[in-house]
Amino acid sequence: MKRVISYTGSHGTGKSTAASKTYHELKISKPTASVRLFCDLEADCPFPINTNTTEEAQLWMFSNQIQAELFALSKFDILVTDRTIVDVIAYTYCAGFQGLAEAMLGLAEQHVGHYNEINFKQTKDNPYCFPDGIREIETTDFRIKIENILTEMYRQLESEGFITGAIYYV
Repeated sequence: MKRVISYTGSHGTGKSTAASKTYHELKISKPTASVRLFCDLEADCPFPINTNTTEEAQLWMFSNQIQAELFALSKFDILVTDRTIVDVIAYTYCAGFQGLAEAMLGLAEQHVGHYNEINFKQTKDNPYCFPDGIREIETTDFRIKIENILTEMYRQLESEGFITGAIYYV
C-alpha cells in the first residue's frame, strides 16, 4: 500500500527539516520499502514567490507539486513531502488570486486523499525562520495569515470528506 507523509504550514516552521528527518528514519526502519523525499519545490520556481508571487508562480508550483507527487506515488512505496498541495493554494489565496485558488481547490479535492498523514507545523512552536535567500522572514503577519488560511482550508476539506488521513498539529 502506498503511503504519503506530508508536512504543512507556513514557511519557516521546519517542514523541510522534519520531512528530511522522517525520510532518513524511514530509510533505516523500513529497509525493504522504497522511500522518496520531495522537498524545496519553491527553490526551483522561476518566478517570484512569497509576498511578491505571481499567478504564474502559483500555477507553476501547483502543477509541479501534483506532477511530482503522482510520479513518486507510481514508483515508491512511501513518499515524504515538505508541503501539501493545500500549501500552494493557501499562498495563492493570500496573494489575492481567489479565482485561481478556487480552481486549484477543485483539483486538489481529488488529490488530497493521497495524504495518509499530514503534520501541520505551526509558527508558534517552530522557530525555524532563518534567512536562506528564498523565504521572506521579515513579515511575521504574512506567515500567520498563511497559517490561518491553511487551518481553515484543512477544516473545510476534512469536513467535506476529502481528507481521509490523519492531521496532526505539531
